[in-house]
Amino acid sequence: MKTRTPAALALTAATAAVLLTACATPESQTPAAAPAAPSPVADSKVFPPAAPERGLAKGLNLPLETYMQDYADTVTIGNGKRLLAQDCMKTYGLDVQLPAHGLNPSPTENDANMERRYGLTNRETAATYGYGLPGDMKPRTKQLLPKLDAVQTEVLTGRKGPTGHGEKAAPNTPMEAGEKARESYNGKKIHERGCGGWADREINAPTADELTRVSELNGNSFTESMKAPAVVAAFKSWSACMTGKGHPSFKDPFEAPRSVTRPEGAPAGPQEIALALAEIDCKAETGLVGTWFSEESKSQTAVIAEQRPVLDSIKNKSEAAVSEAGKRMEG
Repeated sequence: MKTRTPAALALTAATAAVLLTACATPESQTPAAAPAAPSPVADSKVFPPAAPERGLAKGLNLPLETYMQDYADTVTIGNGKRLLAQDCMKTYGLDVQLPAHGLNPSPTENDANMERRYGLTNRETAATYGYGLPGDMKPRTKQLLPKLDAVQTEVLTGRKGPTGHGEKAAPNTPMEAGEKARESYNGKKIHERGCGGWADREINAPTADELTRVSELNGNSFTESMKAPAVVAAFKSWSACMTGKGHPSFKDPFEAPRSVTRPEGAPAGPQEIALALAEIDCKAETGLVGTWFSEESKSQTAVIAEQRPVLDSIKNKSEAAVSEAGKRMEG
């Protein structure tokens, strides 16, 4: 099962460095820049719902989701950091607009991915898209990355470009490869890790390691749930149902989509849609989703009981960060 990586959603100083210094230009070649255009604003109306609203997974939320950062909160934290970093840059006389978060919403609310955690569950969507996602057909909002000169790079990240001369970086070059930034600019000391690092500290959101810990528990419970006797029995019933509908040889719901081949960007064909609908209908007939969800919920409840202090700490930290980011955005 493919899940999102929480750290990828937050614009940290290191991420900004990799994305933005790749198109930086040497300081000596950069004329005085005009004021940057404001970034577009995300529309929360198109964010993923807190729980699936249709299909066999309608209304389902697993216990560990309480400790996950949902999509709206991730966007709030990311945009709060972005605005703080931009304001910080202005104190050095530098006007930079960083990419906004939330313009191309994730199809899932959090790492639980309940809409497709147990494979396809929404017959209405499958009847049109097969195993594809509706969002795959939607145009994406494009944002132009700002071309940071050498000074802007240093003030934003606290490091020089990977070469130290503002030249284009090799792909995947970490910002740490660059030298430490100058001590000050325009008479003002440069923050540790630059304005991006300062914004991170002000918001104080859970670290990537903390978010990953919750994600790993979530992934482990999914793997363990597939071994539960009730789920194994449900798989066998589902497989027999699929055979009866003319789709033999599938032992579990994840083997069905692996049998589908479709050119990237092409719409789902009749055969793919027929297979997708059979998968969902057999889940409905055998009660597979309900059984699976129940078994995994038991597993997660036990894990939470064992690790509640750590999980509560991460949750409280995330809630405080969302509150702080919201205040900074309003101010």
